[in-house]
Amino acid sequence: MLIISYAGFARRFIKHHVEHSIPAGIQQSAYMEQPFFVPFCGCSHQMLYAIVKAELYGTRREGYHMTTMRDVAKKAGVGVGTVSRALSDTGYTAKATRDKILAAADEMGYDYESSVRAPAKTATVAVTLPLLQHPFFAKMADAVELELRQKGCRCLFFNNFNAGSCQTELLSLLEDGLISGLIALDDPPPGFSGRRGRPIVAMDRNWGEDVPLIHSDHVQGGRIAAEAFLESGCRKVIQFMGGNFTTNFNPRHVVLEQILRDNGCQVTSVHTPWNFMGYSYDRSVIHDYWNVIREMDGCMTNDIAALSCLSTALEMELPVPEQLRIIAYDGTELTSLCQPALSAVEQDCTALAKACVDRLMELLDGTSVTEMQTLVPVIWKKRGTT
Repeated sequence: MLIISYAGFARRFIKHHVEHSIPAGIQQSAYMEQPFFVPFCGCSHQMLYAIVKAELYGTRREGYHMTTMRDVAKKAGVGVGTVSRALSDTGYTAKATRDKILAAADEMGYDYESSVRAPAKTATVAVTLPLLQHPFFAKMADAVELELRQKGCRCLFFNNFNAGSCQTELLSLLEDGLISGLIALDDPPPGFSGRRGRPIVAMDRNWGEDVPLIHSDHVQGGRIAAEAFLESGCRKVIQFMGGNFTTNFNPRHVVLEQILRDNGCQVTSVHTPWNFMGYSYDRSVIHDYWNVIREMDGCMTNDIAALSCLSTALEMELPVPEQLRIIAYDGTELTSLCQPALSAVEQDCTALAKACVDRLMELLDGTSVTEMQTLVPVIWKKRGTT
């Protein structure tokens, strides 16, 4: 393959047009040279256009600066994603905000008709998840996607977001307007310093004071579980806790323990490492603590571990609920498929998803967020294990 540099031609092309007829979108700025090579396979005008566009947008050359979407966003006082949505007419930008963006684009000479990346009138929203295979997050993913599609948006899932280098890349895509917004069901990346105008909504994770937070009413959930244990006569209860307590907004464990202790109960709280490996992991935790569990008369944990606890109790011929009451927290479909069915504090995934999408639409519209923290009530499902 013959490798030819079209940089010189592109630069002369730009220089000629700037000297003879300066486009409205080009402003004075300091630029630096960068080498630019393309593979030659019969250069088309599309390739040349791409080279010229790259020279204008992507390099720093002496004397000239092409107005970018980020420049328009700065002048209009909104995020890049909002500008992208307004210029592509996605339908989720308030009229006043869109008019302000269009006025800023026109004033700066930004050629938004040719710069919009795709003709589709559909916003793309990224959703980050710790692990899609986990029943609760699978249910949340389904609910969020349904809500976004009802709003006319595309949904892009990032699985196991907090484990890889895609964190920075994802935020860069958001910054550059390649994705319109982010719904985070996982922890923020290290060094995250706030939205800075980017449309970000978090669920059950503290991403910062300027990021809208949606979560189940875990205080209510802890209270419901504690009252259920007390009503069934429990005096010794064990609960399993997992997660990053710095970012994970979930006080149910504290509430449960406080209410039970206030009523003279013994409470054992076990903090296990955050792990979404699935059934085998949670089963091993239950087995590790079985000698403790069998001395208790109540146990609360997530759905998978609760299912493992029930299975182990039945194997060990420990009567449920006569000697051991079990409450699952999350309330996915798993809790109703066993025998006896697990009593559960159910997180309302449909309502959580709607709240996440509603807050994100407000950010994308550029309007004031109605609630920086949204509480969604939980649902008590009393079944055969309490």
